[in-house]
Formats: sequence, structure tokens, C-alpha cells
Amino acid sequence: MDGLTARYLAYTHEEMDIPLPVGYPCVHDAPLQRFFPPVDEGVIGRILREYGLLEDRFLDPFGASPRVALEAARAGAAILVVANNPINRFVLKRTLQPLRIEELRSALAHLGAMPKDGTRMERFLLDLYASHCARCGEPVSVDYFIWDRDLGGPSHKVYACDRCAYAGEAAATEADWERALDYSRRGLHHAMALEQVAPVGDPDRRHAEAALSVYPGRALYALTALLNKVAQLRIEPEMRPAIDALLLSAFDAANALWSHPEGRARPRLLTASPRFREHNVWRAMERAVASWALEDPGVELLDWEEDQRLEPGRVTLYAGSLRSLQEALGDSRLPAILTVPPRPNQAYWTLSALWTAWLWGREAAANVKVALRRRRYDWAWHAGALRTVLQNASPLVEAGAPAAAYLPEAEPGFVAAALLGFGSAGFKIRGRALRAHEEQGFILWELSGDQPQATNDAQMKTAMREAATSVLHARNEPAPYGVLHGGIWFMLAERGWLAPAWGTLGKATLQTIGEHVADVVGDEEVFVHLGRGADPESGLYWLRTPPEQGESLSDRVENLVVTTLREQGTITAEALERIACHALPGLLTPDQRFLRACLSSYAEGPDPEGRWRLRDEDRPEARSRDCVEMRSLLTELGRSLGWKVEGEDPLLWLDDQGEVRFGFRILETSAWGPSPWDTDSRVLWVLPGGRAGLIAEKSRRDPRLRDWLESGVRVIKFRHVRRLATEQALTREQLVSRLAIDPPERQDPQLPLL
Repeated sequence: MDGLTARYLAYTHEEMDIPLPVGYPCVHDAPLQRFFPPVDEGVIGRILREYGLLEDRFLDPFGASPRVALEAARAGAAILVVANNPINRFVLKRTLQPLRIEELRSALAHLGAMPKDGTRMERFLLDLYASHCARCGEPVSVDYFIWDRDLGGPSHKVYACDRCAYAGEAAATEADWERALDYSRRGLHHAMALEQVAPVGDPDRRHAEAALSVYPGRALYALTALLNKVAQLRIEPEMRPAIDALLLSAFDAANALWSHPEGRARPRLLTASPRFREHNVWRAMERAVASWALEDPGVELLDWEEDQRLEPGRVTLYAGSLRSLQEALGDSRLPAILTVPPRPNQAYWTLSALWTAWLWGREAAANVKVALRRRRYDWAWHAGALRTVLQNASPLVEAGAPAAAYLPEAEPGFVAAALLGFGSAGFKIRGRALRAHEEQGFILWELSGDQPQATNDAQMKTAMREAATSVLHARNEPAPYGVLHGGIWFMLAERGWLAPAWGTLGKATLQTIGEHVADVVGDEEVFVHLGRGADPESGLYWLRTPPEQGESLSDRVENLVVTTLREQGTITAEALERIACHALPGLLTPDQRFLRACLSSYAEGPDPEGRWRLRDEDRPEARSRDCVEMRSLLTELGRSLGWKVEGEDPLLWLDDQGEVRFGFRILETSAWGPSPWDTDSRVLWVLPGGRAGLIAEKSRRDPRLRDWLESGVRVIKFRHVRRLATEQALTREQLVSRLAIDPPERQDPQLPLL
């Protein structure tokens, strides 16, 4: 705990709700990116700076994301990464010690020049994907074929023709089909690929064979040809890392997990997509040159050696298990944990076993070969796996050590598994943030020696109901299932109920608590399920007895954006997001889509530097003049139609008997409160036209608002009031229809000819 600052202590011991650390999207298409946790750039560094952890030495017990080590060392911290998966280790090394583009080009040239069947390997591989241009008939090498799994062959091809300059998609021919199927029969290439992983008599052979099924026959033929030549020919040790990198990209590109037309989906199950891309192996290696040529981060990387000191700004990589690391560390302890827990990925873990054996042999794959046997990873299994890792990590860190865990794929099941894994391993939650729409979460833990007390089912359900209700009261608007689910599970972790529950139920804990959660949120006397579907995780949840007043979360976000823009004038989307996450922490964290809708409503941009500028018409003095003008125009218009006008908010039009016929609420923003539909149906809301898109986004988020807007004229724009004020022949009888031509969408409908 010596390295912790007062800021960390303030966050963890005074407030459970903490800001979600945010970064910006990675611009470089990193190797194997689709299999690694999608951690935005800058997130890890922001965790270290904002929670005062820069002086600490960290343990990353999972080694699931290269970005953890990269940004920790870049920020000046020392970190020890445990990476038992050889593929993870290789990617981490090549991220921190990148290959130069000259090395990669030289490796590609070396591979291309290897002899194969009387020609060069490059020509041999390109000819495997030979076809003819649909336009000019000239020979081409196809970039990728689009396979239809149900048809059992390619339906289309994508290529670029050097002769006629055509580039695009064309239907596959019968010759294309026959050529593809020539390699689908199991032959020597299949046996060799299988033998490298699990020889005859190996109990894992059938599992390895099942894993190979996601590779088209032609792909296995190409990869086997490459691997055999690399094994036969002498390769300089200096070139081997670049060769391995290109081969690894070829292994990844050649399988049938590249769904079409989705492109770079994040496969988690080892199942061929219904429509997939069969990539040209040589073209894949050509593309891989740019993918592996990463920018040098300027940090030092060392492999662990006994009695080695962890130095600031350095990454130390341990290739064994956490149990063996305990022996290596002896009595030494690390002050903190910094990690991104992995989510289950049967596809990547199984492929890691194949790829490791292909590249470095069966002995190198021994530690990950067990992945071949498991075909299904459910959340209960994953919670137990996380618990095991964290229990093995606990002896490596000091008592009371903080643990910062960022969850970039925080869907409900993963949140539950992570909380149960940490909680049952002896960690106590100190802070939480969750953004359900983007599935991003951040949790601060502390290794605790406390002995938590168990509870019974009735007490647990009562507390669950209170937690879910509290979340909705705090947000003051309907919320998705993930928010309620997160609020409930965070409460269980905060009260220390997860460890004793595991002690009683074991791996059945997650299922049992999940059933309790379903019972609680399904209680129709307390909660209303809006947009109800068959899946309880769909739609939104609200309270049967909602709060009578208060500002909705959407309105709070909008007001925050307006205030920030008016104070600063210009701002980047990333800076605004950070401000919003600090102002609205924990389970109030606003989603990026809504923040961008607010930004677009009030600002112009982005400019080349990524900055948004407050629109001139949305400056306070300009909008104040607009509101004064609206009151004046509506006053004059009401009187011209023969009504008595009185009041300001709302401004009322009364008939001769003093009955209100119309009322107008004039606002600069669309922050009209949590329940505008509860106002008198004769009241109209008058807003700037720039709020149209924001209103549309709010109605998408809240079905109550959508139904209210669709039930009749409710919102009119400033410019429409100006139009009505100029219509000399406007009568009372025409008014309702004239008001209705200005719905709150982005584009105005065409005005009728008068």
C-alpha cells in the first residue's frame, strides 16, 4: 500500500461510484486484434494517473491485453506480466519490441523465394487461388472467395484485374467451384497439419481434428506447404521472429471465422461462419507486413530471471504459471494488480494450441493444449477460472493491495463472472463504473483478509430489489437490463456476499444468483419491462411507481454538454467524454452515442484537429434573444387569432370563456424534465431546430417519449413559429394542421403551397 496516493484512497473509501476511464480508438490494425480485448488507447495510462498508481509495481496475472503492459510502462510504472499462452507472449513481445518493416519485407521475400514444385512459393500460393476476370477473361489471383457453408463451396470472388483494371466482386464460376473442392478432400496436407498438433495415439487427436475443421482444404494445403518448407530450409535466427509473425497472420486469415459481409467480427466460438471469406494466404502475408510494423513504444522488455528487480518503465514477462511464479518470487510481494480480465473465447484459445504447435512444436503447446478438449465455456466455468487465477495471484501481492480491473466487453454475463471471480477469491470491491451500452466497465478491488458473513435468499432478494430500484431512481429514466444487473451484482460484491455464496454453492453460485436476479427484475409489481421481448435482457426497465420529480439522466447529460461547450467554446469528443464520465460516475456513466448526439446538436465539427465548436446560435446571448422573440411572436400570433394571451411559462392562449386552448413552453434545450407527457396535452414545447436530432435520439432511448411524440403535435421549432407569424391568412381552424407540418425530425417536410 506504500505506493498509493490520497486520490486512490478517496475514491475507494469514500465513493463507490468512480469515473469510467476513457481513451480513444486505436488507429492501427494490430495483429490478431479481433481476438484481444478491445482496450482503447490511453485507458490504462488514465487509470494509473487518475488513481495515483504511477509509483507502484504491478502484477498482470492474465496477460490478456498487450495494451496493459504497453501503457503501464509508458506511464513510468513497473509491471510483471504472466503470459502462459505462447501466442499472447509472442504478440506482447512484438508489440513492445516491434519488427521493423525492412525485417518483415525481407522475411516475406524469403518466404516468396522458397522453391516449391518447380516454381517460387509466392507463385505457387497465388496459383492456388487462380481464376479468370469476369470482365476481360484474363487470369487473376483472387484476394478472397466468399463461401456459402450450406452450399459447400464459393459463391463469389473478390479480386483486382491488372489487365482491365476491374476491382470488385464477381460470381464464382464452375471452374472456381471445382478448384476449391479439389483441396477439400482429406489428404496428406491434412494429416501433416494434424500430426504436428496431436500424433496418432494422442488422446487429443480427435479434438485437434475438430479444430482443423474450420480451415478450408485449400487453406490447409497452402499452410502445410509453407510450414514444411520453413522446416526444411535453414532460416537465420534473426529472421525467425518476422517469419513467425507472417505465418501467424496467415494462420489467422486462412480459417473460416471471417464472416461475410460483417468482415472483422470478433469470433468466440470455433464454428465456421454461414458465409465466410476464404483469404488468399499469400495476400494475407502481404497485408501482414504493415500490421506487424508497429511504432516503437520506447519501453524496455525483459524475460523474467530469478532475483530480478522490477524497474519503472519496464515490462517483465513471465512465461510460466502463477504457481511457479510463487516459487520464483520467494518472499517478495508486489504492491498492486493491474489487469484486463479475458472473457471466454473458445475460438482463440483452441486456435492458440494449433498455432503454437505449428510454429514451435508440440512441446511448446503443452501448456495450452488443454484448450483443444473444451468445446464450451459458460459463465459459471469462467467465474471459476478467474477465481483460480486470482487465488494463485493473491500470494504474490501484499495484503490490502489494490487491484484495478478494466472490462472492455462488460456484458452482463461477463460482469457477473468477473465480480464472482474476484469476490470469491478474497477481493473486496472499492469502486465501480459501468457503461452498459458500450459494454465497458472498470472495477477497483482491494485484497481483503476479512471474513464476510453469509446471507439467506430472502435477504439477498430484498437487497437486490433495493439495489435495482436505487439505480433507476438515480438515473430517473428507464434503463437497460445491463444497468440493473450491474447494480445488483455490484451490491452483492460490496456487501461481501459472493465469497460465502461460493463457499456454499461452488460453481452453481452464478446460476443461483442469476435466477434470483431474474425473479427480482421480473417482479411486475415493482418494475415495468418496456419494449418487452421474449428475452428478459432486451428492452428497458422502469419503475411501476416512478419518482414524482427530479432531472432525468438524459437531461443531466445534455445540460452538462451545453454548459461545457459554453464555458470552453471548443472541445474534442474525447475530452467531453472524460468530463462527462467524471461528472456522472458509476452506473450513471453516459453512453458515447448519446454524448455525440448532444455534441452534434449544439456544436459544429469536428475540425481537422478533432475539435467541436459551439454554434453561434447556441451561445447564451443568442438563445436568450431567440426566446424573447418566440414569446413576442407567439403573443402577437395568439392575439391576431382572437385569443387572450397571458403567462410566460407556459405562455397561454385563452378563449372568450377563459379556457386554455393552447400553451407554449419555450426552451433552449430539449431538457424538458423526466416526464413531459404528464403536462397538459394542450401545451406545446417550442425548441430550436437544432434539437431535432437530439429529440429523435432521446425518443429512441425512451419508448415513453416516443409514444408521446407520436400521439400528436407536441414539439415545434423556432423557425416554424417564425413561418406561422408571417402567414397573414392563418385562421383558428387551420392552426392545428399548420402546427402538425413541423415534426421534430432532422429534416423539415416540404411546406404546402399557400
